[in-house]
Amino acid sequence: MKKTLFAISITLSLLLATLPSEAKPQKGFHTGPYLTVEFGLLQSDFDTDVAANQQIGRDFEPTAGILFGWNIYDTLSVELQGRYATNLKSGRREHIATGNVYGKYTFILDKLTDFKNLRILPFVKLGAATRFSVLPGNVNSDRDTVTQYGFGPSPGAGIAFLAYKYFYFGIDLQGDLLIFDDIKQTVNNVPGTLVYRGGFHPSFSGMLMVGVHY
Repeated sequence: MKKTLFAISITLSLLLATLPSEAKPQKGFHTGPYLTVEFGLLQSDFDTDVAANQQIGRDFEPTAGILFGWNIYDTLSVELQGRYATNLKSGRREHIATGNVYGKYTFILDKLTDFKNLRILPFVKLGAATRFSVLPGNVNSDRDTVTQYGFGPSPGAGIAFLAYKYFYFGIDLQGDLLIFDDIKQTVNNVPGTLVYRGGFHPSFSGMLMVGVHY
C-alpha cells in the first residue's frame, strides 16, 4: 500500500510538472490555517489475544479522521490530527482512536509552484503519537473489554496540492512508533494471564486528505 501511494504521488508530480508555467507565487501564499478530512488505512496487526491465539482485527484497518494545521510561514506549520477505526469480528468489536501532533516543513520549489492555479507541495513532518484502543477481553476472563494505551514519536512525509488558492488535497504517509504496556487478565481463574502483548509496535498508515487552506 505504501509503495502504491508513493508511486501515485510521483506520477502526479511528473504529470503536473508539464503544465504551462506562470509567475511564481507571492511570499505568504501558503500561510494560514487549513482543515482536511482524511481516509485511508491504519496498521493494527498487534491486536492478538495471545491467551486464545486469536487475532481480533485485520492487519490494516480502514480509518477516517480530521487534520487541522496552521502555516506560520510558507514552509513551516503545526498540525493536530485525530483518527478513528473500528472492527467487528465474531461479535467482538474493537475501537481504535489516535491523536497526533506535528511540526511540518513544506518544500517550496520554483518548478512545482510556477502554475497559474496549482501549487505542488511535498513535505516532511515529525511529531508525537498516542493511541487508545478498546479491545475485547479474553472470552474466559473476568472482563468483557480492556483498554490499551500507546505513545511514541511519529515521522511522516507526503505531497499536498493547493489548487485555485483554497482547495487543498494530497497524500499523507506516517509511521507511529508506539510503545504499549502488557494487558493481563484473570483467565480461567488464573490471575495475571497475558492477553495482549505490549512492547514496541510500529503502526504505519497511508491517508488521502481533502479540504481547504485559507
